This record gives sequence, C-alpha cells and structure tokens, in this order.
Amino acid sequence: MRRIVVLLLALTVLLSFVGCKGKASRSDMDDLKKAKVGSYVFIGEYEQDNDESTGKEAIEWLVLDKQEDKMLVISRYGLDCQPYNTEDVDVTWETCSLRKWLNSTFYEAAFIPEEKNVILTSTVTADTNPEYDTPAGNDTTDRVFLLSMVEANRYFADDDARKCQGSPYCHAQGAVKADNGNSWWWLRSPGDEPDRTGDVFYNGSIIDYGTSATLNRGAVRPAMWIYLKP
Repeated sequence: MRRIVVLLLALTVLLSFVGCKGKASRSDMDDLKKAKVGSYVFIGEYEQDNDESTGKEAIEWLVLDKQEDKMLVISRYGLDCQPYNTEDVDVTWETCSLRKWLNSTFYEAAFIPEEKNVILTSTVTADTNPEYDTPAGNDTTDRVFLLSMVEANRYFADDDARKCQGSPYCHAQGAVKADNGNSWWWLRSPGDEPDRTGDVFYNGSIIDYGTSATLNRGAVRPAMWIYLKP
C-alpha cells in the first residue's frame, strides 16, 4: 500500500510538471493582455546565461506599441550575435541572412507551438534611410524582424531609451561589450552604401551611415507583433 501511495504521488508530480508549459502559456497570455506600453512581458525561452546546463531562460520583451488586438514587442536584451548578412554583397532586409535566421533558427528555438500561435505574420515595410538614398528592397512578411531607423525613432523617446545590454550568451557569441556594459544592435534599414546596414550605437544613438553588413559583432534584438485575441 505504501509503495502504491508513493507511486501515485510521483505520478501526480510528473503530470503537474508536464502540464506546466501549457498552463504557463495561458497565464502569459493574460499578462500580455494586461501589459502597457513601456512595460515588460515574458514569452518564449532562449539561452541567455551562457550555461546550457541550466536550460533556456525566459525571454523578456519591452512593449513598444499596443493596439486593440495586437502589440509590438522587442527583446529587452541583445539575445544573440549574428552578422546582418553572411556574404559581402549588396543587401537589403529582404535578402539578408539575418532575416532568414530570425524566422527559422531563432523562431524554432525560442517558441513552443502555443506561443507560435500568437505571433503574427506581419508586413514588414522596406523603410528607407532618412539621410541616404540607398535601396531598401521590397516589403516582406515575417513573424520576427528588426526595427527600422524610422521605428527606432518612433518607439523610443530618446537615445537613452535605445541603449541595450547583451545577455552573457550574446557576448559569448561575439557581440562587443562597451565599458558601460552596452552593446550596439542591428536595425533593418540600409546604411549609406548597399553593403552597409543601420544600427544603434552603445550610447543609444542611431548610426544612419551604418556598419558593414558582414560584421559579426552586433547584438540582435528581435521584434514581433503578438496577437492578443487568439
């Protein structure tokens, strides 16, 4: 009898653990609906502490915009270090390797099916560079994307608000860490030449002339629209 009771208790604990993912996902959706612009929410998991033995950590997102049925979020921290494009050629957001990585490798690693169900496939505009007449390519449809220069100006109040620190994993992958702890991070708008891409500097200022798209030293801050009425 004692053995049966122990087995039943163990089974109960196991079932509770298995159910945690789905239960947490529903709880997170309630939190998302209550969140306001400027607050932080959690959805998805990704390696961040650079210790894979502890498993992935919950991703924290900053709410940039909220509408009746959806909201725009960007990761609070730089989550990884990737070049904007792996080949040294003229490039736009439409053709860059980082777009493919975000919507495949990152997307699959970070989100479970319940979370994928609330990530919208959005039209991502080919925003031009405000200072340079560099080709920006065509609009795309993506689940995960980078902000443009226009959006980085629209959704952040000032340079200070745009400052970003990378996770330990992000730095371990090669992202530069300044003396103040900040990293520079990629935008999707082109720079002053077709092989350069805009970015946000360590002090939060937008670098409109950009950085070489193949430089593998910038932090990646994914952005996405979340559907609030699934």
